[in-house]
Amino acid sequence: MKVPNTLQRLIKNYLLGFENKAEYDTLKKWFDESDAQSMPTDSDIQAGQLRVLQRLSNNQLFHEPRTFSQKYKYGIHIAASITICLGFAMGYYYYQYAIFDKIAPQQLASIRPVQENVQLTFENGEVVILNDQGKHTQAIEGVQEIKNGELVYNNSADHIVQNTLSTPRGQLFKIMLPDGTKVWMNANSSLSYPSKFAGSERLVELHGEAYFEVTKNPEQPFVVKTAEQQIKVLGTHFNISAYDNDIATQTTLVEGKVEVQQQQQKIVLLPNQQAISKGTTFNKKNVDATEYITWRDGYFTFHNATANEIMQQLARWYDLNVRLDNSEINERFSGKINKQMNLQEILTVLQTAGLNFDIVQNKNQQKTILLHN
Repeated sequence: MKVPNTLQRLIKNYLLGFENKAEYDTLKKWFDESDAQSMPTDSDIQAGQLRVLQRLSNNQLFHEPRTFSQKYKYGIHIAASITICLGFAMGYYYYQYAIFDKIAPQQLASIRPVQENVQLTFENGEVVILNDQGKHTQAIEGVQEIKNGELVYNNSADHIVQNTLSTPRGQLFKIMLPDGTKVWMNANSSLSYPSKFAGSERLVELHGEAYFEVTKNPEQPFVVKTAEQQIKVLGTHFNISAYDNDIATQTTLVEGKVEVQQQQQKIVLLPNQQAISKGTTFNKKNVDATEYITWRDGYFTFHNATANEIMQQLARWYDLNVRLDNSEINERFSGKINKQMNLQEILTVLQTAGLNFDIVQNKNQQKTILLHN
């Protein structure tokens, strides 16, 4: 649907709750006269439906913006007269085109990595906040301790229960599993595992990214399950990147030998090889494995990455949202950046490399990266 330039400001005002009665009447008249065939498809407007429906169902009044004069505001209800088509189309426009206030450079300098707590969730729903103060914690089953920022199990559980370790944005964490396997977890990741390994295999489940140094046990293979892959090892070192919002899952072998499976297909990896699942495709390639584990040492490392992939990494570390660019940005980027730099410093490096974007924030101070050509 083509939105006339003269109406774009009015649409933005409506979606932010800033429109007055005259603006509302103008918008409604335009949508009433529009051809129904020109409305967005269901797939286009899905992201905007919840926001618009909430506003309609709550029978909200026109909201007063902090920067507008009271004399331009009208306390009238809109829910009874606005059409669903109008709301959906506006919601679509909001998510595609709405622009908030740009953030000043001095504000960017103050945006540093998110400082949130690592959480351990037990099978019964109990949550323990972990820290690096040397605190010993008695689990529901088994005993673990926090030592030098590492969660350590001693394999003494009398009963087997599932635990889930979750890292927030901006935090790394290390865990020693009950069998002695060491796992380094990247930001915004979760690992589910039992309090004690029993049976024919040692099964864990990963969402996000982690590096594994698996304790050898030929009688009990170690298996990592992700949404797209299943990795089976006897004892080896490897990295898995399996974030839910990434388009591909990558398993990279550093040492040893692993078998990676996607549905009925299997690939055997040797050191410096990588298995990639992307939709229905499943293949492997040769890589420098050390480049895929630099995140453990505090670096963003990009390998022929798209602009969207770079911004997704930043959003996992800083307090940011990302609006991905759907246009064709053909440039690819490679390089390494220290994660402890402030956001302004990192963005300067990316801009020098040719990446174009804006950082904006809404009235709730939520910050968003907007990519553009």
